[in-house]
Amino acid sequence: MSKVTIKDNLGGKLEIFKDYDKHLFLARPHGFINPDLLEEDLKNAKEFSEECPHHWTYCTNTEDVRLINPFNILFLKEVKKLQKLKEIVVYAPGSINRFMIRLIRPIFQPDRIIKNKNDYQLFLKEVY
Repeated sequence: MSKVTIKDNLGGKLEIFKDYDKHLFLARPHGFINPDLLEEDLKNAKEFSEECPHHWTYCTNTEDVRLINPFNILFLKEVKKLQKLKEIVVYAPGSINRFMIRLIRPIFQPDRIIKNKNDYQLFLKEVY
């Protein structure tokens, strides 16, 4: 897995990792997640979807997210539309982030939510 993008912006940071062998796109936001970071994430996810020859997994690790912008819902709906997307996985160890995910379930629901760090590490090893 290679880190391809790091973007700092207005109290937030976004790291993006791509693994074409495992068909995995991993976004790791930190701090406050604002629309500019989401735009960068979506741009990179779209690029990955076009370059990856197989069905792929979008994963986001929210363990370092401190504040979520309510407009993130619009972004998440766009991720679901990307070509060859197999599933969306969210690692959300914090209860606040899981609560926010539950609030938006009528509009957007990830395919899988992982709460435990060991389960997340196992997922990263097994994803294909």
